[in-house]
Amino acid sequence: MRDGTPFDPVAVARIAVMVRTGRVGLRQIIAWADAWVMKLDAPPLWLIELSTVPELDRAHGLLLDMPGLPQLLTVEERDEEDADHLASLLLRHRDGSISWGDFLLRAGEYLDGKGGHRQCEEFYMQLNLLERMGFPEDLMQSQREDIERSLVDALERMEAAHRRFEAEARGD
Repeated sequence: MRDGTPFDPVAVARIAVMVRTGRVGLRQIIAWADAWVMKLDAPPLWLIELSTVPELDRAHGLLLDMPGLPQLLTVEERDEEDADHLASLLLRHRDGSISWGDFLLRAGEYLDGKGGHRQCEEFYMQLNLLERMGFPEDLMQSQREDIERSLVDALERMEAAHRRFEAEARGD
């Protein structure tokens, strides 16, 4: 019982990304942790604490402090985490919780100073162009399609991680 559980560092890292991007809120993370606490004979202390955490920042910290969660060492690992973050933001845009401009701004802010292959300027330049042109729908659509193509693998990972997370939070 490891894959996709609170003992799976990859699953926990993706949940942390969803928390950091706002894809998952405090009630959802508490429900997920509580469902696992109820399923496990001896839940780990960090998971028990997560099921009663009073604020989202603390929940995010607990996820990042999970024992066994690897620190990202290679550029490729950082690039994958960056792609997961961008995909999670893009999924928020798809569900209507943030605008396209907000997506571009948040993506640029996140990547600023990260040191991966994707640079913040990619997103800031697209946002600046949109602002100068008055946010034409055809340009936004073209930008979305280009970014979605570049994130296809991460979108699949994060959609699957979110579906699994929601099912686990319901106790399925």
